[in-house]
Amino acid sequence: MLHTITPNKKVHIRSLTRGTEGNQSQKILSKHKPSNSYGGNANSERRLELLKHSLSSYTQKQTTRPRTINSSEQLLKHPKKKLILHKKASSISEKPLNSIFLSMHNTHKHQISLDKRKEKKSIQKFACRSNTGFMPGNPNKVNQDSFILNTELNFDTCIFAVADGHGVNGEHVSGYIKNRFPLILLSNPYFLSAPIRALTASCIRLNKEINSQDFDTNFSGSTFVSIIIRGKKLWCANVGDSRALLGRQLTDKTGTKGNCNHWMAIALSRDHKPNENDESERIYKAGGRVEAYQDENGNPFGPSRVWLKSQNLPGLAMSRSFGDKVASSVGVICHPEILEFEINNDDKFIVIGSDGIFEFLTNEDVVKIVVPYWRRGDCEGAAELLAKEAKHAWMREEEVIDDITCVVIFLEAI
Repeated sequence: MLHTITPNKKVHIRSLTRGTEGNQSQKILSKHKPSNSYGGNANSERRLELLKHSLSSYTQKQTTRPRTINSSEQLLKHPKKKLILHKKASSISEKPLNSIFLSMHNTHKHQISLDKRKEKKSIQKFACRSNTGFMPGNPNKVNQDSFILNTELNFDTCIFAVADGHGVNGEHVSGYIKNRFPLILLSNPYFLSAPIRALTASCIRLNKEINSQDFDTNFSGSTFVSIIIRGKKLWCANVGDSRALLGRQLTDKTGTKGNCNHWMAIALSRDHKPNENDESERIYKAGGRVEAYQDENGNPFGPSRVWLKSQNLPGLAMSRSFGDKVASSVGVICHPEILEFEINNDDKFIVIGSDGIFEFLTNEDVVKIVVPYWRRGDCEGAAELLAKEAKHAWMREEEVIDDITCVVIFLEAI
């Protein structure tokens, strides 16, 4: 029996973690451990004498130490030597990337060392499958999906993501996201202290970069859903109608799990469709309109789409995306909707996918497909069968087949 929990659609940043307020992370305070390197308390008098002796020796050395020559005096004695002055960078963009990472590491060195002792990675194994779709009359169709599998991003942080491109240059947009997003996120100064803020700022910066590239993005773009995992913490950032879910095994009434068949499909994201109340309101305020296609009799068919107020374009079937300059002029945004979550022992796997996976498969269907492979520890088999079942569902319903991409992540017991 499967159940689905979907977060409140109107909440931009949501947390399912008890005791967590906003994006404030809990600080870990280390316990002081007394050092035994000086012999402990039994030799306190002896150590006091040694301390006095060392202080008196240090005072004598200070009074007899020769005077040091400062840099200006050295320059007078050696006029050929030039005094090198440090040039301060006017902005963070002028600093080399490695210096930014080094300063981040030094700032959080103590915190990270504590995290390594208390937390272990939540990921057991992962697999990905990406298949090119089918379109009649286009045998050379290109797969416009991209994915990110990075288990060593930095500071014990992992990132998994799927980008679903659309339009003439959709593959260029999704490919750019794959190459640049991890670097942009890692270089954000709030990457460790405020992940939600870092994710939002990174998406905005990434969209600006995409729209400044050589490829045209007036009618091309990409959706993007990403999972960030650090220890037991998980953040899901979603832009568009790609999707992420979590499979949780439920304990039966006897309190034992064993071969329990009760599972819950927990939605980690919601699809950003133009007909959602908060999404359509934003589009109308920006001067756009939301309507489905109409047949020759004026009857609507198909999903709701975003249009300019007085023109029948662009007809975008989602309310958030990267790129899509024309649609962005009437309220389509790149701001991610972010959910914060804490992984527990009942959470067994995560599935991320483009809408090619979820167009004709529900979250419950996906969990049913993955569970038998999770029991066998076959992550590759789960990803392969999931992509195959999604393709068969498209063949039953449509003449065309969308690009299909999924990432399956098996979680380690905490």
